[in-house]
Amino acid sequence: MRITRPLLSIFGGMGPEATIDLYRQVIELTPAEKDQDHIPTLIYSLPQVPERTASIRNRDQSIIPFLVEGVTRLEKAGASFIAIPCNTAHYYINNMQEAISIPIIHMIRETVNEVVNKYPDVKRIGLLATTGTIESKLYDHELDKKNLQIIIPDEKTQNEKVMKAVFEIKARKNDLLTEDLLVEAGQYLIGKGAELIILGCTEIPLAFNNSKVNMPVVNASRVLAERAVRMYFEIVANQGMTYFQSGHDL
Repeated sequence: MRITRPLLSIFGGMGPEATIDLYRQVIELTPAEKDQDHIPTLIYSLPQVPERTASIRNRDQSIIPFLVEGVTRLEKAGASFIAIPCNTAHYYINNMQEAISIPIIHMIRETVNEVVNKYPDVKRIGLLATTGTIESKLYDHELDKKNLQIIIPDEKTQNEKVMKAVFEIKARKNDLLTEDLLVEAGQYLIGKGAELIILGCTEIPLAFNNSKVNMPVVNASRVLAERAVRMYFEIVANQGMTYFQSGHDL
């Protein structure tokens, strides 16, 4: 009897650069010795998904069919589970999860768990994220469950540094100026008492220079990639399969 190999899947396009970055990290995290050892992966990039922050602010439900289209296409194509490299899109995770029977990794919950597990003594968490993610309190809800305090930029810093940098990255204008904007936003959070910074937007790690901020930084994109790789191998192990061509056992 033929065993159907599990498939990691990525619902991307929000934005495309972040999608590429997530897949690159999946490749880096896979203990592969040759091509055949890498994880079978489906990527559906749908850049036409409406802008998430505007949709949340305007309570515009027209975004939901785009998101549902993305996850249902992946499920129909044989995906075992879905990773979505967009923090703000997780505002609609229930709408997406209700439309399919395979699991969607909860990027924000996984990131907060990472903070708790790796930095148990940290209590004040700085967040660099889109305005939509901040206003929808996606991280607040998960951090509250762990009795952690969230620190966010003021309106001026958010608009003139964080969001300006995010839109520059989306426009493929990433440069040292963009890096400086994000470092300045990070320094603002430190000045407000943050003990750790979460990069809670998948564009931000593309320009954020950790070496310029003297404190722990948790990259939500990296956390998502790590969880996706672990989940794939867990499924492989549960099916009693051998790990790829090199013959590694799990």
